Amino acid sequence: MPDVGHPPPELVEFALEAASTSVAELDVPALLQRTCHTLTELYGLAGCAAVLLDSTGSVRAMLGSHPAAVQLTRLMREMDEDSARREYVVQDLTQSKRMDLAQAAGQVGLPISAMVALPGPTGLVGRLQLFAAEPGTVTLDLLAELRPFALLLGATLDNAEAYQHSASMVAKLADALDEQRPVEQAKGMLTERHQVDLDAAYRMLREQARRHATSVRAVAADLVNQSWKAAKPVPEQAATPAPEHTGDRR
Repeated sequence: MPDVGHPPPELVEFALEAASTSVAELDVPALLQRTCHTLTELYGLAGCAAVLLDSTGSVRAMLGSHPAAVQLTRLMREMDEDSARREYVVQDLTQSKRMDLAQAAGQVGLPISAMVALPGPTGLVGRLQLFAAEPGTVTLDLLAELRPFALLLGATLDNAEAYQHSASMVAKLADALDEQRPVEQAKGMLTERHQVDLDAAYRMLREQARRHATSVRAVAADLVNQSWKAAKPVPEQAATPAPEHTGDRR
């Protein structure tokens, strides 16, 4: 176990790698899973779980070094919401007044628990739940040592969440444009064909949709498709000039 107050080089390297990864290429679940395994190995922990929160504080994802750490973290959150909101918590779970929690911690061999918050620029984005088999493995000094790493990880996760939100909005807008394109094309065709304005053209589409118990987009798409089918290609013989005949005429 490294000296408290001096993060091991492996953790520093891991933190810098995570921070330098483009948010477009960042695999958040893989990052959290690797974080748990890295901390478990470097600090001699019995287990680690990572909790990712959304803007409302609800759990978006929960991953860990092994299933027991995840199960115990989930049980702790269900039983004690208040403790999940504090920055640092170190406790002997076997001494918990909640008998189910104390029994579960003893059964899976994860009696000592410590929590590290993952704050981001816009608020709390998650937390790390560390587990030890005996007292003294995790201390407040150790958690203080991990604070810079937690700040960097929290900022990285917050940036990834912002990027994913933006990417989702762009995808939705693109889908909306794809949905609207046939309607706009059909309106243009109707205005030209019937010499009406765009509002009147849309009313025509809407009336047709009502009569056939379908959507305006379906009516518009059908109209556009029929127009494309009706458009006749230029015959090949018309597109190619006829060869000139030479010789005597009779």
